[in-house]
Amino acid sequence: MPRVIRILGFANGAHCPHAGEYLEAFDFEAFDGRGFMETTPDVDKALKFADLHAAILFTMTIPVTKPVREDGRPNRPLTAAHIEVAEVEEEKKG
Repeated sequence: MPRVIRILGFANGAHCPHAGEYLEAFDFEAFDGRGFMETTPDVDKALKFADLHAAILFTMTIPVTKPVREDGRPNRPLTAAHIEVAEVEEEKKG
């Protein structure tokens, strides 16, 4: 079954306008490697992953424009959000 990523909130506890929504797109290179997230309340519009492994690998993506944070650790902008990976039904073909 395909998987989707649901945003639960920001990891730092700040108010998150995306909480409860599904990840529709993420541009890891935006804002000098800080990333830009697009979400949707509609699970059918969510970005689909083949399995749990693919979804987790996506969250660990390191932007080319800024691969290392100021503290010397790898820059993984999507990890600024708490997420859950959920199974979804396969879309029925025609």
